[in-house]
Amino acid sequence: MVSGKSYPLFDMNGQMTISSLLQALNLLIIGLIPLILLFKEWHSQIPPSHWFKLTFALLLIYGAIDAVFKIHLQLKNWLPWLGERGWLQIYIVIFIMPLIVFYSDLKFLWRSYRRETFLALLGMLIFAIGGFGAEIFKDIAQPLFSLLFTQDFLMSFIEKVRIAFEELFELIGENLVAYGFLLFLGKRLMPLRGS
Repeated sequence: MVSGKSYPLFDMNGQMTISSLLQALNLLIIGLIPLILLFKEWHSQIPPSHWFKLTFALLLIYGAIDAVFKIHLQLKNWLPWLGERGWLQIYIVIFIMPLIVFYSDLKFLWRSYRRETFLALLGMLIFAIGGFGAEIFKDIAQPLFSLLFTQDFLMSFIEKVRIAFEELFELIGENLVAYGFLLFLGKRLMPLRGS
């Protein structure tokens, strides 16, 4: 019988579900790429810097942990002054800050590895549209829709479409970042194989 509810194991918005584990695996693999490069190029002074690689590795690995345990949703319990949606501002800052702090590394990557950098940045943009955009949409549009549509079924359907949009864009973004990172890793490790 169709109930309109997701099976708990396949709930795209749930904790410790198939979709959150898939997203975590994706983010973990992506996070391991700069970590591998960090250790492979430990004695190299070629940009990007060690701090750049370490920062992106740690942020992506944290993202994997957050995908499984939904740490961002628990922040309101640990830091009550943040409120229900305070995590969103923190995560947006955490998402943007490395791009500002490591601007010179990104500039080098753009000049030397344009295609790979473009794919990674495009993936980050699509991920942000899905993750942050869908949450902002929920905050702004959901109250408006609830005024226009009083049927619970319709509101539930709109929320499910929003969640599907969020997860799809996050997955597309993650895969573009992974592709860009892997192309970059392949080019960087090529000279190492020859020596």
